[in-house]
Amino acid sequence: MSIALALGSMAACHGARREPLITYFDSEHGLSVRYPPSWTSEQAEQDGVRYRYFLGPRTGPERKPALSMTLLGGPLEGSLEAYAQTYLAGNTVSSSKEEERPGVKGRSYAYASVDGSRRHLLLLLPEGSRVYVLHLEGEAREFAPATATLDEMARSLTLERPAHYPEVSDNRFGFTLRMPPSWPETRRFAGPKTLLLQYTSPPLASDRGGQTVHASLTLTVEAVAGDGGIDAFYSETRRKLGDSFVILDHKPWKDGFLDVMRAETPVSTSRVKRFYRAADGRGYSLAFEAREDVSARVSRWCDLIADTLRVGTDLAVH
Repeated sequence: MSIALALGSMAACHGARREPLITYFDSEHGLSVRYPPSWTSEQAEQDGVRYRYFLGPRTGPERKPALSMTLLGGPLEGSLEAYAQTYLAGNTVSSSKEEERPGVKGRSYAYASVDGSRRHLLLLLPEGSRVYVLHLEGEAREFAPATATLDEMARSLTLERPAHYPEVSDNRFGFTLRMPPSWPETRRFAGPKTLLLQYTSPPLASDRGGQTVHASLTLTVEAVAGDGGIDAFYSETRRKLGDSFVILDHKPWKDGFLDVMRAETPVSTSRVKRFYRAADGRGYSLAFEAREDVSARVSRWCDLIADTLRVGTDLAVH
């Protein structure tokens, strides 16, 4: 399997090229958001709440970031309106609108400091007793020309809840799987006893020239020889993979196995997480592959997706 690469540059107004946005996945809160690759990311903690800061390129004589984004999840003890006032108080609100993501409804606000020197965009998404916050801010002279990109960043904020993912199912091959909408299907092959589905992640990094780097997910279903069990399926799959996939970790997973592997080619090295299950004489494998330098950014997301795979007796209680 090769790692999907795609050109991610987009043409902005007046023919200028705009940076592609890459994806940050927050495994602690189950969030994803996109941001320009020229921005840096840092983590901090205050009063028991962890914050993720995204800082724009440094500008001006003081070489400070003129734009920033803060992402956090914290307790919501009162109303959403009251929570919003902790940001809005003493500022001038120019607009407010309802926001919706799968399973939740929130609100966004555009506002500025009283003197107009700083502008802000605030997005609040409540979920039970918690609220997820995306706060963009910056100097007005930098904020205005970047509005399209900043709006896109805010729109990209997603609560990654597998229960709200669209379901992929196939009665003939006996499985269901829930896939994030941001992972489009890119390949499908179905034979009499074999099924292959391939998906591509949103962009995880950007190389020089604006080429974005993605992970891939390949689901395969095939008939298992012998007793049709997990051991026979695992042994046969390992034989087919050969020595080019080096096992770094092997452990039980549900009623099957999980392997973490390294795969090398003359031009790149990748990490693979391969989940194995078997039921009703069929073997199921979910193989996530990402270039080694970006694999950590998507590894926990892969676990989240793999956990939605239902086969055999799982389907009866699904």
